[in-house]
This record gives sequence, C-alpha cells and structure tokens, in this order.
Amino acid sequence: MSTSIPYMMPAVNLLSPLDYADYTSKSLDHLGIVATVCKEIGLADEINRVVGVDPCQKVTCGEAVVAIA
Repeated sequence: MSTSIPYMMPAVNLLSPLDYADYTSKSLDHLGIVATVCKEIGLADEINRVVGVDPCQKVTCGEAVVAIA
C-alpha cells in the first residue's frame, strides 16, 4: 500500500538553462569582515566573561568562536 503526502511537492527548477547563462558567481569568502565585526563588538571578551577562562587553556572559548566565524 503506497501512501503519498499531498503537501510535499518535488523540487521544481523554475529557470531554464538559458536563464543560467546570465548569472555568474564568485567566492568572496568573508574577507575578514566577520572577524572585524567580532573584534569591534568584543564578542570574544563577552564569551570569555560568560563562560570563564581556565588558565590551563591555550585558546579561550571566545578566541575559538571568533576563529571559526
């Protein structure tokens, strides 16, 4: 017995291959924008204040979060 779910529709591509010819993409990464904003708002310091810093840590939690942003 097969059951279908009426509210789930298959993905539909609304653009034809000719429409794609007009678009290009370029990877810009974040170019340091995220790191700069994190530094300006003091994100690492706030995380360290809330979580705390263990003197045995080589990298604080705040520094780790900013590093992966």
